[in-house]
Amino acid sequence: MNIISTTKIWDDQKYDTIIDVRSPSEFDDDHIPGALNFPVLYDKERKKIGTIYKKKSPFEAKVLGSSLIAKNISEHLTKSLKNKNGAWKPLVYCWRGGQRSKAFCLIMHEIGWRVNQLEGGYKFYRNDVQKRLQELSPKLKIILISGKTGTGKTKLLNQIKSNNGQILDLEGIANHKGSLLGRDLKNNQPSQKLFESLLYDALKNTNLKKNIYLEAESSKIGNLHIPQPLWKKMLISKKINIETTLENRVKFLLNDYKYAQLDNNFFKPLITGLNRRLPKKIIDSWKCLIKNKDWKQLTESLLKDHYDPAYISNYKKKNQRIIKNFNINKVTKSELNSLANKILNL
Repeated sequence: MNIISTTKIWDDQKYDTIIDVRSPSEFDDDHIPGALNFPVLYDKERKKIGTIYKKKSPFEAKVLGSSLIAKNISEHLTKSLKNKNGAWKPLVYCWRGGQRSKAFCLIMHEIGWRVNQLEGGYKFYRNDVQKRLQELSPKLKIILISGKTGTGKTKLLNQIKSNNGQILDLEGIANHKGSLLGRDLKNNQPSQKLFESLLYDALKNTNLKKNIYLEAESSKIGNLHIPQPLWKKMLISKKINIETTLENRVKFLLNDYKYAQLDNNFFKPLITGLNRRLPKKIIDSWKCLIKNKDWKQLTESLLKDHYDPAYISNYKKKNQRIIKNFNINKVTKSELNSLANKILNL
């Protein structure tokens, strides 16, 4: 008889805490958004047990594994969980809903906490997220925000959100600004799996009767791919196009990429990535401008010689219907706020 309550519902608000008992590396690769990581076995411990299981004795591995699990659970109980009262209701999961989560759940149950074990564990959750993205994506009323690099599309999206519009910030979730210069200097991109988890988490409460605004991206943001169901929907979605002068775009980018001007090495991925695609003369001129810290001239050349031609080429390949063109005088907060209101009132 199984005394542990099991469930396949992982996104219910009734849980006070969601606990992922897998190792830190498994958790970092992907997890239920909002879950806390309380490993019953750490990475080095799992590796050690696996080696003993294969090369020495499965029985010896189980004995060691059980002792380590007991030790680690004890540590979590006396530190992170020591102040939880009797009404606390956690959801616990491991890789497949097996021994790791069961061990923690048994002890929690004996303490008196109203614990639930996720049936099928992370593996079930991962399949469920993919299924839900597949089902949800075609139902979204997507409006794409399009425009050349430097027209303030991401800031416009945030302004639309501030003005009570629905948005999906793909670049924010991907932790990347969408171009070769888009990497975050402080944080890495999530894994593809975690990216998809965060995407679904951002979309799950969408009002399907209202428009949701997205930046018109390529299918790849940095190292991450937009899931096929969502990408297919984006390809047939309506589009709003934003335009402004080259001078305005250069001014905006110089302000938006101030951090890039502090690190000459920041531009290395751009140079490497385009070395074979652009004439040597252009690449050499960029290197010279970087060396001389002539950021204004560099930004202007990047736009004219790379980003604008790439945008125009990509623009021609897609068959999305433009419902409105907007030309803005400046890429400023007040201008983008005014534009956001116009878009929401279309």
